[in-house]
Amino acid sequence: MAEVRGAHLVGSAPVAEPDELFALVRDHLAGHLRRVPDGEVGERDRWIQWQFPKLGQCPQLEIKSVNAAYLGRDIPQYEVIDGAGPLELVDLGYAEAALDSWERFAAAQAAGTLPQATRFMVGLPSPLSVVTIYVAPNSRPAALGPWTQAMERQLERILDGIPNDRLSIQWEVCIEFGILEGLWTYLDTGSDGLDARQGIGGHIVHLGALVPDEVELGYHFCYGDAGHQHFVEPSDTGHLAWAVHTVLDGVERRVDWVHLPVPKQRDDDAYFAALGAVQIPQESELYLGLVHATGGHDGTRRRIAAASKVIPRFGLATECGMGRRELDTIGPLLDQHAALSEPWMS
Repeated sequence: MAEVRGAHLVGSAPVAEPDELFALVRDHLAGHLRRVPDGEVGERDRWIQWQFPKLGQCPQLEIKSVNAAYLGRDIPQYEVIDGAGPLELVDLGYAEAALDSWERFAAAQAAGTLPQATRFMVGLPSPLSVVTIYVAPNSRPAALGPWTQAMERQLERILDGIPNDRLSIQWEVCIEFGILEGLWTYLDTGSDGLDARQGIGGHIVHLGALVPDEVELGYHFCYGDAGHQHFVEPSDTGHLAWAVHTVLDGVERRVDWVHLPVPKQRDDDAYFAALGAVQIPQESELYLGLVHATGGHDGTRRRIAAASKVIPRFGLATECGMGRRELDTIGPLLDQHAALSEPWMS
């Protein structure tokens, strides 16, 4: 059996304020976490949905088309107005939210709610995810650069406002896996599947390089969680294994952790087999989304046993954020993490 140590919270939680999540961590996961998010409260509670109206405030964009690839839902998409100049994007809001939550996090540590050794984790979406879901293919090349630069400015403000030795940055890479699975195309190239790997790989490596060495760097690789389902159920971990290898090999700094989803029904050897070829450095952590409410402890144990056949050490997580769950389910779910893994700290 693999060494199963530590837990990871992907980001979102069904709480109204960060302090509620900090208290849940104290009561249910003490010693198991190396970093803690703020729960993605308020308008951030649906991952990137709050960026749609912000794009709408850009005078060079207008809604002209609809995409229904995401679980069959009609999602309006922006296009660049003919003859418009460079995109003028409004402040994305991530830095303001992070700096506000940092103050709450620091207060929770001072009060003893959270251990002093725990870092504050800020989750940021990959620009390619946002642009792919909300911008039509013909306009994505014009939008990706400006939106990436806008996110880089957000990151700079976060780095300037939070002590770097107490900060963790998690890049959230989701819609890219929809491109790899053939639901969307990469920018306007018409490429998807394996043909899109080079472009996607370069993008996610670039994001990692933006984070200075003193700050922890992690990646959350994801297949979505709208309606408690992926936009497509992966046949195996092939694309995930490729993404892990890409960042570990391509980012010229330490990657502190990677998180991967595991569907609740997958406790078979075939799902995990591709991960056997990925070598996780000793200084890096791998977290698998093995914890599900469905099936309880026994179901999670079966998934742990299957993963253990090819991965010698990993920690536990849910497959995505917990923000779409009922609040009264969170405590038992966190207890499951603690019961089935060893703590980092006593």
